[in-house]
Amino acid sequence: MKLLKYIFFTIILISCIFFIIQLDQLNTINQEPIKIKIPYISAIDPSNDGVKVWEAILLSVSIGVFIGFLIALYQIISQTSEIMSLKSKIRRLNHELDNLRNQSIDDEIDIKDEISLEQDL
Repeated sequence: MKLLKYIFFTIILISCIFFIIQLDQLNTINQEPIKIKIPYISAIDPSNDGVKVWEAILLSVSIGVFIGFLIALYQIISQTSEIMSLKSKIRRLNHELDNLRNQSIDDEIDIKDEISLEQDL
């Protein structure tokens, strides 16, 4: 199933590249390709005419994918740490439960609830 998903996404990527090349050929004025000026980049280098439309699209999609990967990485790390803490809590509770099971019935076990303590006050 993963292989089909990868093949599907590869086909979509190749078709997107094809359409971006077609778009670049259509975006011309007086046989000059249309360029997009990015304000901060053009302030650094005034001789720069800008970037082509397909380069701007590719750059913005790449930045979006990179930010998405960073967010996903952060979520994976936080969920992994939460899973580790829950596993240690389960291990501790299993150990406590095993100890309670192994105690003999004759032992006097004194369990007090917090509710009964609050009512006594």
